[in-house]
Amino acid sequence: MPKSIFIDAEWYIGGDVFLIGYCYNLRMKGQLHGNTLSKYHFLKLLKGVKYIYIYGPDVGILEKYFDINLRRKFICINILRMFRKHLQAPSYKLADLEIKFRIKRSAKEYKKNIFNIFHDWKNVEKKERILLYNMEDVINLMKIWKIVRAKEKISINELLQNRLT
Repeated sequence: MPKSIFIDAEWYIGGDVFLIGYCYNLRMKGQLHGNTLSKYHFLKLLKGVKYIYIYGPDVGILEKYFDINLRRKFICINILRMFRKHLQAPSYKLADLEIKFRIKRSAKEYKKNIFNIFHDWKNVEKKERILLYNMEDVINLMKIWKIVRAKEKISINELLQNRLT
């Protein structure tokens, strides 16, 4: 099976990325921020990857931030698009889908007002909470995706038809 990565980026309005959470699976996961948030380290994460899974506009933000074309080299899948196609839900916010699929999280405060994250990131005392929030986002995205993909029998062929171009 081709290697896949799930990515959740946090950025300021305007596109300056300050945190990238990633996971290949539940054991292989991590984050880039501070000194590790560089094009070199980001591309190192993608070594051997074929599929990049994101939720929303992260691919475009990352392409602009790192000045790279991810869509040309990788199969980039916006899971939000796939959920809209396969799920009947009143809301496609990740927080609402976590409730629907009974996936728990401990860092909830940024689900109510995402704009607080920008301010809090600069506060050393609140940074750990943001790191936890971001990691839970990317892990829960992967968990929900695996449930929906199995339940809806989403094939590789369908993924290829819905890849970002």
